[in-house]
Amino acid sequence: MIEFQLRVDSRITRSLTPVITKCFSECRNTSLPSFPYRDESDQDLADAWLASLAEDYARDRQAVARLFNNPKFAHGYVEVSEDDAELVLRAITEIRLHVRETYLASFPDHELETGEVSFSTKSKEAQPYYLTYLVLAEVQEGLIQEIV
Repeated sequence: MIEFQLRVDSRITRSLTPVITKCFSECRNTSLPSFPYRDESDQDLADAWLASLAEDYARDRQAVARLFNNPKFAHGYVEVSEDDAELVLRAITEIRLHVRETYLASFPDHELETGEVSFSTKSKEAQPYYLTYLVLAEVQEGLIQEIV
């Protein structure tokens, strides 16, 4: 079992848990990407690829749901089985990309990657999504440190 505590105050994680859950739920409602080769004539290959991708997405999302549904997560504790670590990393990447594209499009990349953001210059609506983006990044960083 991989276990660690986030460096974020637990009051922040408790307040962000509903936002994280909302973003996760929104990701579940998105469709899978199309087969990477538009002119692929082998429909069986394209169908098998999409079916495999759907299975992978489902496993990733189930693993991250176990993390988010753990009551300790809201208090800043991360507990992930070693078997789920990679799946959680992928699912969180999907969620962070969704947050980035949907709620943080006005943020320059360098602000998102460095964390050098002045909240006073950002809309109140975007602030919880930015914090969500950062908390999820910290979960990923912690998992990567534990895996490596």
